[in-house]
Amino acid sequence: MKHTLSYWIDSVNVIRRVDEDWDRSMDPDSWTDRAASNGIIGKSLFDFISDDVTRMYIAAMVESVRVLPKTLFRPYRCDTPELKRFMMMTVTPEDDGLIRVSHALLRSEPMAKKAFFQALSYAESSKSTAFQSKMAILGIGFIRCSLCNRICQVGHNDWLEADALAVTNEAIRVVYGLCPDCLSCSF
Repeated sequence: MKHTLSYWIDSVNVIRRVDEDWDRSMDPDSWTDRAASNGIIGKSLFDFISDDVTRMYIAAMVESVRVLPKTLFRPYRCDTPELKRFMMMTVTPEDDGLIRVSHALLRSEPMAKKAFFQALSYAESSKSTAFQSKMAILGIGFIRCSLCNRICQVGHNDWLEADALAVTNEAIRVVYGLCPDCLSCSF
């Protein structure tokens, strides 16, 4: 069964409201107080997106809906350590000038192996200017795609499913970005 949650953003991408099921639908094991409705309403959507590449991609989607008022759909993954969760993001212009962003869980399937990740925070990522140097300094060896959740070792071109590389219960340190396949998808 498809379960959908929505929020509405204004002309400067501030979250103005969420649907009535938002707080009731939170999974206490994977959501934090930061994701509760009172923690997001009034804040910029981009406060909740950790990397510049994904932020620019989402901004382009939202702006496209504003310019050509047409609903856009984008599949993505929002995995847990145990589950591959296949999602659909729908970005819709509304008559009141707000943009509705909906996220629907389409299906899930178990991971072959648990996969734990530790994301590089924005503060850590701004400590160095050169990408390769930054990765080496912080012990980051992988890039994880924000949309399909595949990962790639820095300096390589092969994007693999996360559970293909998970070998221990230790978290794999990653930075988020977009893989070439997801980046090339047009709106």
